[in-house]
This record gives sequence, structure tokens and C-alpha cells, in this order.
Amino acid sequence: MKRILALLMLFTLLLGMAASAVAEEEAITYTGTITGGSLHLRKEPSPSGKVVDTYKSGTKVDILENDGTWCHVQVGTKTGYMMTQYLDIQPNYTHLGWGKTPGDGTVLNVRASASADAKVVYKAMSSGVFELVAEAGDWYKVRVGEGFGYLPKTGITLLEGDYLPAITATDNDELSPEALRRGPREVGSATTVTREGEDFSYAITYPSLGAGFAWISGEISAWAQNTLRVFQEDHQQNHPGEQATYTVEYESVSLDGDYYSVLLLGRYQVGSLHADTALALNFDGEGNPVSLEQAVEESQLPRVLFCLESAVSALMPAPACGYDGKPGSAWLQTAALGKEGVEVILPEGAYLPAALGSRRLTLGYGQVAECLALQSDYIASRRRVIDPAKPMIALTFDDGPSEETDRILKTLTQYGGRATFCVIGNKIETYGDVIKRTIAQGSEIACHTWSHPHFDRISSSAVKPQIQKVVDAVRELTGGYEIKVLRPPYGTVTAAVRSACRDLDLVIAKWQVDTEDWTYRNANRTYNAVIKGAKNGYIVLCHDIYTTTADAMERAIPELVSRGYQLVTVSELLSFHKDGVEAGKIYIKLDPENIKTE
Repeated sequence: MKRILALLMLFTLLLGMAASAVAEEEAITYTGTITGGSLHLRKEPSPSGKVVDTYKSGTKVDILENDGTWCHVQVGTKTGYMMTQYLDIQPNYTHLGWGKTPGDGTVLNVRASASADAKVVYKAMSSGVFELVAEAGDWYKVRVGEGFGYLPKTGITLLEGDYLPAITATDNDELSPEALRRGPREVGSATTVTREGEDFSYAITYPSLGAGFAWISGEISAWAQNTLRVFQEDHQQNHPGEQATYTVEYESVSLDGDYYSVLLLGRYQVGSLHADTALALNFDGEGNPVSLEQAVEESQLPRVLFCLESAVSALMPAPACGYDGKPGSAWLQTAALGKEGVEVILPEGAYLPAALGSRRLTLGYGQVAECLALQSDYIASRRRVIDPAKPMIALTFDDGPSEETDRILKTLTQYGGRATFCVIGNKIETYGDVIKRTIAQGSEIACHTWSHPHFDRISSSAVKPQIQKVVDAVRELTGGYEIKVLRPPYGTVTAAVRSACRDLDLVIAKWQVDTEDWTYRNANRTYNAVIKGAKNGYIVLCHDIYTTTADAMERAIPELVSRGYQLVTVSELLSFHKDGVEAGKIYIKLDPENIKTE
């Protein structure tokens, strides 16, 4: 009996130790629900992987692993890979809601247990949003990456709705001072202020500027002093006697004297814990401040935000628990004009879930330069320019979006091309994120009707709603994107179709080259059809619903570029028609003799 009691006491002690430890020790598993209509289970994590089986929307799967693009899953007795973006992934713990900590500029300390004396296991600047998973008296148990911690209820504001994903925490050093030394500092001369203390040291490097930039020097000084004070106070209150450092580095850029930027990033480090902070300043050649929020053309803001959304989606290993990854214009408050594009800095806990760490997202000028209302020769030189004196070809893709669309977009981006994606309206709700990524990439969305009917088999009164419904749905989804092109199903055009397109200001785009990828579903045949049929001004018909077509594009797109073709959208191609284009008129190509070259 004594032995049993001793074992029970030991077991109770071990349970108590486990309860007080950080829940990083707890294994978090996930389940997923298919949302993309139907989804292939593949043998390998590749769009070209062998299909093991196909499952309908609503099917439950067990998530074994998730790398952000592919999930290793089990369905019944079968295992294989499914695309992450078409799974609604849920962790197997209780979700109470979401809580926002106060944005008072202080340091946030997440502790190992519900006690102010417990070890700090996670640190970030305040104004973070945390998933609440349990209550523990005056504390909340919160999700931190793949583990848990505790925050006091005092000061936490409960939020309505879903805000954060269940994601895998990453050891992110993208904003470390070492990662910032990427080029010449072209604004001012570097000045460093240092202090070596017994347990708190700092080294703050910043650019010294001339008298004409007094406001910039003032902003830098105020920011440096405030952040230093915040971190010193945190050190005194939470880590007395421990060694701590605060390091600030900067990088600056001159864009041919038109515009300048200064980007300062600081890291507060205590043992293995750290918190990041940032300041971005942009100004013109006369020293006047430039707000990137205001520098984006209002009509182009949705596209810039889609570019951000696309970059954010790539960070999400498991976009579950309702987080929809929709950036707002406020994200541009900490953004700087860089050499290659707009550098958006998201310090830990700012906008993105705190557990995702600090992030730096680069929006290349090739994507966003045409969206910026900035008079800069440097930025203008980075814009995509179509030369009508050189051969152009318009690849078009019907019947999507689908799980294959992203791979085609990736290939287009890699080779600087764009295309026209003719979407079916009843797929918009399921694949809305793909449509947004298509627009962000610079490609075009065209209408392929709501349900893909034969226009000559439906009443004349039913034609316009089939088109109008798609135009309205895309406009609502994207916050204002206007469709300019109709691709008629089966190429069928009637008087009612022409009339509807005139009313809706749409041109009708058929094709000069039919790859017949829908018939043969053979990558080699599709590749050969594109390459053999390619001529200046031609419109080429493909479908982005077949794996074989995506395979073919990985070969055809670089080959077309190597042969000197500019890969353009239908609207870009027709914009060079010397006589202009007419709504309701059919276009299958743009003959070279009709191309306006001046």
C-alpha cells in the first residue's frame, strides 16, 4: 500500500510539473475539411503527383504534416498529399475566442503558467492578437505558435469573430540587424550611440542628416529614445540581473534623388527571448515626408493589398481558425521605398499573429510600380513595359479557377508574363483567394459566364444575367475590379450575347489557337500546340483545370519568352489596336498590320 501511495504521489507531482510547464510539450494535432469542391489525394506532394483518389467537399481528413503548401493526410486507411489551401484546418483544442492586448507601446510577456512570477516564454511588443484557449482564474491560456502560455485577463479586450490562424511558430531572423546590411547607406552618415552596462547594453546606429531634414532627425530621435525607455523598463521589471541588449541598425535608399527612405529596425534581446520594433521614413528630394498609404492610387489600392495578401498567404503553414489574411492600407504605415520594391515591415505582433514573428515582405516594383503615384524615373524604369514593336501573345485559360491555377501564375511570375483567366462564376466563392492572387500577379480576370451554358440553348433573356452575375461577383470580391472581356463558352456568340456585351462594355475574345488540352490532357501535346501555333498577336486557348496544362506551361512559357514573345493579357494586346476596340465585337487575334506601334 505504501508503495502504491508513493507511486500515486509521484504521479501527482509529475502531473503538476507538466501542468506548469509551457504547453510546447503538448502535441497539437489537426483535422481538415475539404472545401474546394473536390480534391485529389496525391501520392507525392506535387501537382503532377499520381492521384490516389478524389474526395468531395466536406470530407474530413487527419493532418499528419503541413508544410504550408501541401498537407500529408490520412483519409480512412489511405494516406497521401492534398493542397493546404483547399482544406479548412482546425486544431484539436478548445477555441474560446480572440483577445487583443493594449497598444500602449509596452513589451508583452507571455508566461509559462498563470502567475506573475512564472517564467517568460514569449515576448513581443504590445497590441498583439492572441487566440484564447482556456481560462485560469485571472489569466487566459493563449496559443503561441505550436505551444501555449498565459496572459493576465486585465487589459485584454475580447474581440468578435475570428482573427488568427493556427500556425507553426518559426524562428524568424528576417529583421535581425545582421540581415539588414544589404547595401550602401546612401542617406546621411552613420552615427552610433552605445552604452555598456552591467546587465543592459545598447548600440543604436542611425543616419546623421543635414539641417534640411530636421523633421526626420526628430522622428528618429523620438523613436529611439522611446523604444529604449520601454525596453529598459521591461528589463528592470521582468529580468533584473539578466544580460540584455538593444541593437538598432538602419538601411537607407536613394532612388535617383527623387525619393529617399530610411528604415530602422531594433531588436531587444534577453537570453533566448527577443522583441522587434521598426520605423520607416520616406521623403522626397526636398525633405518633405511621403506617406506610402497616400502614394498608392486609390483605384489601385485593392491590387496592392492583394499583393500583400498573396505574400501573407505564403507565410501561413496552416491558415485555419478563421484568419482570412486580408491586409488593410494601415499595413503601409511601416513601409519603405527600397531598391527592388516596397519593403513592408511587420514587427512581431503587428497586424499578423504575434506567433508568426517579425516579417519583411517585398512588393517588387514590377508588381506595384504602376500603382504608385510617385514621379520617379527610377520607379518608372522598373515598371513592366510592353513594346508593341516586338511580338506579343495572349495566353488564355478557361473554366477555372482550380487548384492548378496557382502553379500557372507562379510560372508566369517567374518569367515576367501575364495571361487572361476566364473564370466561371459559380467557382468564385470557393476560389476567391485564387482570383485575388491572379489580379495581384498582374494577370487579367475575364468572364466565362456563371454556369457555362451554350448561349444558343438558353433564352435571350437569360444571356445577360449569366454575364452580369460574374461581373458583379468579381467586383464585390475584389472591391472594384472591372472585367473587360467575355470568353463565350464553346465559342458560341449570338445577337443577345453581343447586345449584353455592348451594355456591359465588354469585348468578346475567342481564339486563334485551340490547344485542345481539354480533349487530350497530355502535357506534350499541349506544349507542342502552343509552340507550333504561336504567332505575333495570337490569342491561345487553354484551360487551367488540368494538371497536364499546368505541366505544359512550365515548359511553354519559358520557351515563348526565349523566342522573344511578350506574354500579355487580352486587354493589353487589344489596347494596341490602331483603330481601337468595340464593346460587343469578337476578336480572335490582333493582326500585326493593325498593331499601333507609336
